[in-house]
Amino acid sequence: MLDTKLIRSTLKKLGLSQANLATKCGVSKEAVSNWLSGESIPRARKALALADALKLSLDEIFSIENDASKEPVIAYRTRNNRAPSLAAQTAGEEIGRHLKQLLPLTGSNSVFSPRHLVNPRLDDDYIAKIASATREQLGLTDIEPVTHNHLINLFHEFGAFLVPVFWGEDKDGHENAMSVYLPDSKSSWVLFNLGCRLDDFNYWLSHEFAHCLTLHTLQGDEGEKFSEKFAQALLFPEKIAEEALIAVSNSKAPLKVARSIAGAHNVSVVTVIKAINRIAKLRGEVAPKLETPAFYAKWKSEKSSKPTVAKGLFGIDNLNLEDAIRNSEKHFHTPIFHAIAKWQKIQGGRSPAFISSALNLDLNTAIEMSHILWMSEDWPSGGDSLKSLT
Repeated sequence: MLDTKLIRSTLKKLGLSQANLATKCGVSKEAVSNWLSGESIPRARKALALADALKLSLDEIFSIENDASKEPVIAYRTRNNRAPSLAAQTAGEEIGRHLKQLLPLTGSNSVFSPRHLVNPRLDDDYIAKIASATREQLGLTDIEPVTHNHLINLFHEFGAFLVPVFWGEDKDGHENAMSVYLPDSKSSWVLFNLGCRLDDFNYWLSHEFAHCLTLHTLQGDEGEKFSEKFAQALLFPEKIAEEALIAVSNSKAPLKVARSIAGAHNVSVVTVIKAINRIAKLRGEVAPKLETPAFYAKWKSEKSSKPTVAKGLFGIDNLNLEDAIRNSEKHFHTPIFHAIAKWQKIQGGRSPAFISSALNLDLNTAIEMSHILWMSEDWPSGGDSLKSLT
């Protein structure tokens, strides 16, 4: 973070106003104001210009104080549900620090704190109670299916920021979703991959919503276990699982029945199978023998033929980036792209490196997005195009 106390005293000593400093650094007065309020930090070349204008070194203008309690908290799993490496964890925290700079530009003016769970725990009955209360909030009975729109509305009512990202279908690392909690603002951010498969989408949204409820206090393996159990209980509660177990057990084509039930409830067939296996175990019954190596081999081979989120929600698989951004804004009501566009305007130039770090995009995609948000009249500074979202 910038040593704003030193910078302010140096400005006074040199007889410089914030407007003078903005001119010397080649940025807007708003950018300087944001630097001095701690809402953003300058990019590398602007930091050099700032240091030069103040006749200070880079080491002097940056404060070495680090309050760990204000560091971003992240939650995600890599392939095969492995915990992220130290390098990946660090990269995730860097995403959080970049999102923090965008927060003042999102148009958020909430004066209420999010409704986090006070003391979340891994007890199954407790999680089922939370899931049931969430269904009640959505106006759903314990057998009605949860839709994408139900879940999207949950995030907005909670106050979380949805961040659709373009990681593609073969993204290494957190290829489906990632949650970020910023303690100082108590804000939650959910990045989710438009390239993940649509049949998994409700699960990932439910999983990440659980992180929104708990990430302030429940992290690591415990946080992941809570989120997995919550997603299962929300999307496929015990009453549905009991009925599914009976239907599958009495069928001569159990896998076909399981697939049909999965489709009716907007979940993956794996979610159905795991649920009925759990119910069978609780009852002391023999579970239908569906979860076999052959099943998983076929399931994985068929997965690539299932529609992606982009295909299922927008109708097109291979969207160009500008169309993907427009569709994401329309469907998810996200202010993220407007915030990035405004950030670039304030900084006085395009910044693909910032976009790459904030959204974990490859540099080529970030360069293209930076250009789109800089050039298009639909994302001006102050942005009339997204008034409905802010």
